[in-house]
Amino acid sequence: MTIGEALKQIRGELCLTQKQMCAEIVTRSFYAKVESGKSMISADKLAEILFSHDVDINYFYQLLRKTYMPKSKQIDENLNQKMNEAFNSGRIELIEQCYHDILEQSDSKSLKIRSMITVAYLKNELSLIDPKVKQKLFIEFSKEQNWMTNSSSLRLFTNTMPIWSQENLSFFVERLLNRIEKSKKITELNQERYLRILENYLTICYQRRAQNGISTAKNIQRTFNCILKLSSPVHFALYKIAALYLKYLFLDRKAEAQKVKDDMKEYGYQNLVKNWPE
Repeated sequence: MTIGEALKQIRGELCLTQKQMCAEIVTRSFYAKVESGKSMISADKLAEILFSHDVDINYFYQLLRKTYMPKSKQIDENLNQKMNEAFNSGRIELIEQCYHDILEQSDSKSLKIRSMITVAYLKNELSLIDPKVKQKLFIEFSKEQNWMTNSSSLRLFTNTMPIWSQENLSFFVERLLNRIEKSKKITELNQERYLRILENYLTICYQRRAQNGISTAKNIQRTFNCILKLSSPVHFALYKIAALYLKYLFLDRKAEAQKVKDDMKEYGYQNLVKNWPE
């Protein structure tokens, strides 16, 4: 969908005429040409029109993604979505098929590594991953400070967390916690990325404690505190609930943890909680 087509669709959803939609920011005749694709509109005028009608900017750009996103990026996004769906299904054969498709269709080294580690994690074969891959990733995250703000790097870190020793994992998470605690303003998008990492960290720490007796007390309380700090928007409430569930597990309050899980199932979140650790 082009910018003009997206504007036309939104105008229809708002039940506005072209004159009402352009809100005297541009002329109606010029706006009509934008909708029909005969003229281009500047970014500032487009923003003014969208904000004047309280249009969700994220929704607007979602309408444009397939038209303006590079083909290779579209392929990677589709493959990434399929891998996430396969992971949530818990079906190893489906996950392995997605991994095969990624190797065949994607040029993204990051996506290939993430998928490889996901498959190895679910098959309990992390020890078989080439040590050179681990070393390269460790150097990348150790030297590159921007990984905490780069979307691709954050995704990579989220999926590679299971391969790190507890010492290395705590080191990286502690740097992230320091950044969160010092930041006065974090975009909502990065807040969600950080929440996903912190929830994964708590899950991995709990699983390692339960399986191997590894002490992980160093950053646990700080992680809980940061999740509470980051989960102000209502739609982040699920992260807070997951953190509460994990906190009960760490405290060996299994009955309270089970109640949280049962309540989530009653509210219709069976697929969300089925991968929660026991």
